[in-house]
Order: sequence, then structure tokens, then C-alpha cells
Amino acid sequence: MSVTESKAKTTAKTSKKAVKPAEAAALKAALEAAQIEMVPLSALVKSPLNVRTIPYPVESVRDLADTILAIGLIQNLVVHSLPGGLSGVAAGGRRLAALQLLLSEKRIDAGYMVIVKRVSDELAVVASMVENNQRVAMHPAEQISGFRTLSEQGKTPAQIGDQLGYSSRHVQRMLKLANLAPELIALLAENKLDVEQCQALSLENDPVRQVDIYQRVKAQHSYAPAHMLKRAVTDTEISVNHSRFVFIGREMYESAGGVVREDLFSAQEGDGTADGVLVERLVQEKLESAALAIELQEGWSWSLAREGAVRNYGDDREHYLLLPEPEAQYTTDEQQRLDELYATQEATETFEDEAAIQVLIDEIENAASIRAWTLEQKSACGVVVSLYDGELCVQRGVQKKPQNETKEGQGENGSSGSLHVVSSKPDVTEGISAPLLKKMSSERTLAVQAALVQQPEKAVALMVWRLCSCVFDYCNTTRHPFVMRLEVHHSGLTSEAPTGKSGQAWLSLMQEKARLEALLPEGWKKDFTTFFTLDGQTLMSLMVFCTACSVDGVQTRTMGHTTQSDLDGVETALGFHLRDWWQPTAENFLGLLSKNQIVEALKDAGLSGAASDAGNMKKGDAASHAEQWLSGTCWVPAWMRSPDAQPDVAEGEATDSDDHTAHAA
Repeated sequence: MSVTESKAKTTAKTSKKAVKPAEAAALKAALEAAQIEMVPLSALVKSPLNVRTIPYPVESVRDLADTILAIGLIQNLVVHSLPGGLSGVAAGGRRLAALQLLLSEKRIDAGYMVIVKRVSDELAVVASMVENNQRVAMHPAEQISGFRTLSEQGKTPAQIGDQLGYSSRHVQRMLKLANLAPELIALLAENKLDVEQCQALSLENDPVRQVDIYQRVKAQHSYAPAHMLKRAVTDTEISVNHSRFVFIGREMYESAGGVVREDLFSAQEGDGTADGVLVERLVQEKLESAALAIELQEGWSWSLAREGAVRNYGDDREHYLLLPEPEAQYTTDEQQRLDELYATQEATETFEDEAAIQVLIDEIENAASIRAWTLEQKSACGVVVSLYDGELCVQRGVQKKPQNETKEGQGENGSSGSLHVVSSKPDVTEGISAPLLKKMSSERTLAVQAALVQQPEKAVALMVWRLCSCVFDYCNTTRHPFVMRLEVHHSGLTSEAPTGKSGQAWLSLMQEKARLEALLPEGWKKDFTTFFTLDGQTLMSLMVFCTACSVDGVQTRTMGHTTQSDLDGVETALGFHLRDWWQPTAENFLGLLSKNQIVEALKDAGLSGAASDAGNMKKGDAASHAEQWLSGTCWVPAWMRSPDAQPDVAEGEATDSDDHTAHAA
């Protein structure tokens, strides 16, 4: 939306500020000091410095002429000297027009003496603008002409604005319009163009192209709307607020010869556009520079800068393998520093302080993660750098697939076989949306917590193992889900898990929590020594419950990569089966799938006949149908179980295809 202090098609209402007292006094003093002169009408002409370019209304000139003839000229004209003995009328143009009307009617002669005051050329412009603003509001075309004249005299926009009572911003905008092609300013003066259209055209600096754009858009749209004119000017440009321009920065852009097309008429300060082609080139150059720097600094075998990140699907899957990111390896000093930062962060009271500490934490964690990549991995892989939402996205451990690679992901020459095997496993979550992944991994986490509570010896053993890994081995890289700070994410888990607070796992956990809370000694929150009074069995139960509640196996998806579940190893150790705690229903799972996914789920469970029927149903009916059939199985989606777990098929699978309607009956 453009912003202006004047309009063209109606009487221009300008947002003026009062003339400063000092400026008004200076002008008044100059006029008072000027000598009264009597000049013959024949020596008076309209001054080229008179900012009034729009003809006066005929009626007003007629009325004024009659008044002058009746009682004479009451107020003097303000003039300045012109070559040839002439005097240019800077203020009093309507009075001059009235006198010339009387002369044309032979009601006065050319020798008619007119009272004038003579001022300098500079003051003539100021006087003309002040008088015209005090009477009939100046047309934008007149403002453009007057401001340009004062600017050519060396005055700044601020000085012009102070003298004439306008904001400097308004003066800047009108001076920008002064660069319009003369044909366009003439159309503005004739009210065939409005200010907003002129503002759009002024974004183009070439007057010839300005006219060409106007004529081209007008031929397509009878009125040539301002937004269409602006689009035609900037069709190959991008906003300076665009994330790609922000990424390279204005300094880099202008150093490369780029010019920002400032939009002085935008309501937002600093708005404008830049050459899109140049921006794209600079973005690529910056990405390539960053990729090469990381390759050389960290020792990767190759680097690549590209538009988007490498994905686990589509063409990328045919050409690249993404190695799993290794567990961060912390030194003793780093681990100690992290512990201090986490403790400080928990004690902060403002988001700003918390964010500042998080920056320090991220630096340590990123450095440790980068250091965890082995020389073998770096020699076989590269790094890919791309742009994501205006930020640098770095993917390490990217391996190029050989052209002769087999479906199993092993090259025929057998080179780098171990790396191929690790990274070429298909993503079992492919096709599963990120929100559904988070929901169901939250459901799975609650179930593992509940199962862990029921195996106290293993729970305590796992807790002690985690504590020892912190005390005796700072660089332990074994994957695990235990957060021993201790963090409990029940609120997030129950809000994401489809069963929420009505699920079997959650109810079991809360039942145990209520039992244990009743055993806690009075005043324990303020006095840790009260725990000395608890017997060994109670302490054991509390350790078990707290350890279980620390489990966090929620999965996310970042840049197309699904995080590996940390629950796999724990589930195997516990002999865990999700169906002991959760049943797939239309409401909590099946209804969240697409119909094709419902059909595939039935096939995966060995219910091919039921799958065939579901394919002919509407999605809602298919979900209810699948719920009924899966209730007789122990089936769990592959992406919700440990890789070591055996897939479950329907009991009596052999009879499913023969009589798949019997179950429903």
C-alpha cells in the first residue's frame, strides 16, 4: 500500500506541518524590507518559478477582475527580475490573470501601474509555494515542480519541508516523482494519472521504460491499476525482505554491483526490491563457499551446494545415502560445562536469558556432534549445504550411490560395503506424516514407561547404568532414551498421544503415582533428609517410577529425515509388545491414515481378504472395518516396533482369503 501526502483527482489534502516561526519570520522580514514599486502591466509576466501550473478557475478570475475594476488592486504582487526588463510574478498569479483579462477586454491599458515587491529568485520560489498553499491547495504536479526547483537550488528535503511546512519524507517522495517522464507528469497534471500510479511507475528509473510500462499495462487494463504497474516494473525482482536476500545481505549484494530499488512510498521503512537473478547467483556462491569451507575444515571427501536439502525420497534416494548422525562425543570439560549451563538455564526467569544460554549449549553440542564423525566415514562421504527458510542447512555424512549399486544398497565392487548397509535401509516411516509420527511415538513412549514400572529390577539397573555412564564415561555413545536431569514430559506426551489421558498406559502410570505419593514423608519437598526415613522397598519403588517417567522416545522429522527411535533397545530388553498397552482403533490411529495406508496395514497383518474389502469402502468405513479385523491380531506398524521384533500376522491367516467375511459376521 502506498503512502502519500497528496492526491490528484480531488482537491489535494496534504498532511502539512506548520511553518517554523523562524522561517516565517525570515520570509516576513524579507518582504517587509522590500521596496514598494509601481510596474506597468506590460512589464509583468508569470514567473517560471511560480509553482502554480494548473489554470485558475475561469469564474474566480472573472470575479477578481470585476473587483479590481471596481475598487482597484488592494494587495501587491511579489516579483523577481527577469531578463529584458521584465518582472516575473511569483506570488499573485491569479491577480495577474485578472489584470490581463481586463486588458484583453480593453477595460484597462498596458500602462496600468501595478504595486509589487521585488525579492530574490530563491525567495520567489518560497513565496510562491507559501501563497499557493494558503489559498487553493497545490496540485501534486505543482508540488513536484516546486520541490524540484528548490532542490536544484541546493536545498535538502528537510530544509524544503521546514520552509514550506511538509514532512521531509513527503518531500523525498515528491522529488522521487520528479524523475518521471515529462509525459507522465503532464498526465498527472491533467488528472489522467493519480499519485499512486505515479509512485508505482517511479520504481523504474528509466523514463523511456516508464512510459512503455504505462502504455503496455493500460492497453491490457483500461485504467492501468497501480498494483499492475508495480508488478510490471518489478516482475524480475524480489523484495529486500525476502529470506534469500536477507541471507546474502545488502552489503554483499551492492558489492556485486546490485542496486536496491527503494520504495519510498511503502508504509514500511527500508522497503524495496532487488535483482532476482543477481540474488540467486550470490546465494549459490555463498552456499558454495560455505560448503567448501566445511569440507576443508572437517576433512570430508567432497562438498556440494544446492537449492534444497538431500531427501530420503524421490530422485535423491536414487543418488544419495544419508548416514545416521552419530551420538555426540563430549570431553570431560564439555560435559562439565554442559551440566553447568543446564543448571543455570533451569534457574533463569526470562526467555531472553534462557535463549542466550541455549546458544552456548548448541555450540558445545554441535561441536561434539561434528567431532563424532569418523575418518572412515569422512573419506567415503561428503557434506551438502543448502538454504532452508533463510538459514544455512548443513548435512554431513552424505554418501553418493554408485551407478551400479544393487537394490540392497551394496556396490558390485563391494567398496564401502559397511557404510552402504548401514545407510541404505529403507525408511519405515516413509509416507507417514510428521504429526502422526509424533502422536504415535508419544503413545509408544507412554506404553514403554508403563511396562518399565512393572519390571523394577530392570528399571533400577537401567537407571544405574545411565548414572554410571555419566560418572565413569563422559563420552559414552550408546543410544538410550533416559534423560537423567530429570525431565518428565507427560503433558506433551498426553497431548500428542491419541488416547491422551484415557489410555491404558497413562491410567496405569497414574495409579502407581497416586500410590507412591501417599508414601512420601511430610515436608519432603523442602527437606531432602526426610527420605532417610523411607525403607528400601519404598525407595526402590520410587526409583523405578522416576526412571520410567524419564523415558522420552518421541520422534520428529527434520529436513525430510526421521529421527531414529531410542526405544528400540529398551523394548527388546523388556520383552515389550505395544499391543499389551494399546489397541489400534478408528479413533486413535486408523482414522488418521489414508485409505491406501489402511489397506496396506491390513495386508501387513496378513489380512489380504479384509484389505481387498477395505479398498472398496469409503475411508471412514475402511477404518472401522480395519479396527474390527485387527482386534483379533497382535499387529503393530513396522515403524512403531523395534527392528528386532517379529511382525505379527493374523491368527488363522490361511483362512482369511477363503472366508474373510466370517469375522465380520
